[in-house]
Amino acid sequence: MKKVLLVLALGAFATSCGPSMCDCANASKEQLEDESFADKCEKMEDDWKAKFKEADEDEQKAMRADVDACSEKDND
Repeated sequence: MKKVLLVLALGAFATSCGPSMCDCANASKEQLEDESFADKCEKMEDDWKAKFKEADEDEQKAMRADVDACSEKDND
């Protein structure tokens, strides 16, 4: 049940206003120079790290897979 809630929370977070997790993971130097964009990404990273720290092994594995998917998406 916790895993389902985590996935829903991440999905809701990813579709909220602002850059997505992949946008932040694959941000260009110019994007990171934009203070608003950088602040939103920093907050997203802090939230993600807090959730990751509290997650069990399966949840952490799913969260890593989401981040890895962003990297793979950028390489396509």
